[in-house]
Amino acid sequence: YGEYFQTILVQPQSTEVAVGETVVLDCTVFNQYGDVAWCKDGHCTMGRERPLYFIPRYEIIGDKQAGINSLKIRHVNLEDDGIYQCQIGRTVEAREVLSNFANLTILIPPDQISLTYVPPGVIVSGKEFRMQCEVLNTRPAPLFTWQTPPNIQIINVTQQSIPMINNSKLLKSISTITLIADIKQHGQEIKCETTHVVLNKSLVSTAIIAVDYQPVVKITLKPTQMYENKEYWFECTAEARPPITELVWKTNNSILQRMSPSFDGRYLLVLNATRQMHNQHLSCSALNSAGVTEDIVVLNINYSPEFKSFPSPYTLARLGDSLTLSCIVDSNPPANILWTKNGDFVGGGNQYQIAEIHEEDYAVYACIAALGGHFTKIIASTKVHPPGPPHFYPPQRVLASKGSEVLLKCQLEKDIEPTNAFWIFKNVTLVNNMKYTLIPVRDVKTISRYEIGLIIHNVEANDFGEYECHVTNQYATEFARIRLERRSTHLFMQLGIYVFIILLLSLILFTSYLCCHQACRVEKKRTTIRRMKRVQTWLTSKPSMWIHNLATTEKIPLTVYDMNSGVTRTILDPPVDIVECYTTMMKDHKDHELTRPLLPPPPPPRLITRMPFCRDDDDYDHEDESDQIYETADPTSWHIDV
Repeated sequence: YGEYFQTILVQPQSTEVAVGETVVLDCTVFNQYGDVAWCKDGHCTMGRERPLYFIPRYEIIGDKQAGINSLKIRHVNLEDDGIYQCQIGRTVEAREVLSNFANLTILIPPDQISLTYVPPGVIVSGKEFRMQCEVLNTRPAPLFTWQTPPNIQIINVTQQSIPMINNSKLLKSISTITLIADIKQHGQEIKCETTHVVLNKSLVSTAIIAVDYQPVVKITLKPTQMYENKEYWFECTAEARPPITELVWKTNNSILQRMSPSFDGRYLLVLNATRQMHNQHLSCSALNSAGVTEDIVVLNINYSPEFKSFPSPYTLARLGDSLTLSCIVDSNPPANILWTKNGDFVGGGNQYQIAEIHEEDYAVYACIAALGGHFTKIIASTKVHPPGPPHFYPPQRVLASKGSEVLLKCQLEKDIEPTNAFWIFKNVTLVNNMKYTLIPVRDVKTISRYEIGLIIHNVEANDFGEYECHVTNQYATEFARIRLERRSTHLFMQLGIYVFIILLLSLILFTSYLCCHQACRVEKKRTTIRRMKRVQTWLTSKPSMWIHNLATTEKIPLTVYDMNSGVTRTILDPPVDIVECYTTMMKDHKDHELTRPLLPPPPPPRLITRMPFCRDDDDYDHEDESDQIYETADPTSWHIDV
């Protein structure tokens, strides 16, 4: 076309360069006529001259005559990242020529690494948990490596990279690992390691696995044998992470006690055992944020027999009929059940059967349940008899005074329910009026009887006599006679005589006691005075006794005998009982002389190291001053010398 042809022989190549390094993008042109221009991201504003004065880190290097127009960039940073192109401009001799695009990628190593738990961040034993390893401000994405404790179950490992918010060319890379928590891995280390193309060594972040686990609960103390209505101790231990927030003792679904956490993890329960608790589940359950765990024991409580069902007190049976008596007993262990007939053993078990009733079968049958040991046996009896008229208990005569109000009552066996009842006195059927009040048939459950009553108001002379109580049931009518008699006035006189005799006997016994007590005191005092006179008489000729104080070496002579009062005293305050002290001293001296070997006699004076207390407060009489001869001084400082 009449123009020279200029072409690029060496094209610039895409390259990756670590931040801070120097890069050269080649551009060699054959038959170059035009000027070179380097463009970045489509903007050819870096200039066409050498050097590029406005961009100090950029420089076009090479021999222009040889067509070498390489671009050198020193200390590259993220701003240098982009698409570069070398352009040779048009001239009158040749048209322009463009190079290929070269992608310059700046490699940024991660500046930090972190290892965290993925929310909710709670590691519960036996459940999945996730941890994520994160690096920021990196390009390109790094490689992650996980190091986990042995025998831990790994579900999966994922990795993703997303642009940073403040700079889309930088990345945030995250690696997430999913594991199954195990209490055995509690306290062990997990490690995340990341490598990057521009790093000489890897970045490592570690974390300690803190496994939260449900409480480990164990009932450690329980009785081997339990009896009803007694208290027993149970102990439960609970250990958990995090610590438990509450511990609950329950029997089946009934809460016995709620407890707050204890510092030693031990929880005591005092249980009052009842028969209703037998075979129930006693549970100790502990709660924390990881869950609820419980330990269960089955209560085996021994309890006394108790009837669940038993025959009624009376059983009707016709001749020739069959009869089955049964009683069901609840006890632990199961009770032995025996049947007796009029006190004689006839069988055992829950039931006693009579195939055909004969006359001799009418008797009192008893169901006896016994366990032995400290359990009390229980008895339920029934009287078997044929159908017939009401059976009365023997009535007692009733005493009443004129003008009083009296109650007559007759009692029946509780076998057949009465249908009608009335009273007759002197062949007259009584009715409710001002004189009489009829009490209808009532069931007295406390004594298991039927009872009919008659109240007679303002008893008069003509009211005394025999009253007939007539009762009808579905089979027949029967009556019983009750006699109303006048109360004797001699009864009060007899009662007064008895009271007088009792009071008289009591007075005689009390007087005898006082006389004996006084005689004993007088005799004791006489004995003491006789003894004192004998000793005092001897002491009048032996005044060679004095008392001294060991602390002050003070000596005080003793007034041996007072002729006016006849009492032996000292001048000490308080006085000292000389007679008692001398008697004791002489006895000790005599015992010593008998037991010591034949040696020269010890030099006087001889020291008595105790001062006995001779006064008897029980015999002290404030009106008799002669008793004051028994007195003493402080035995720790005063001693008697002979």
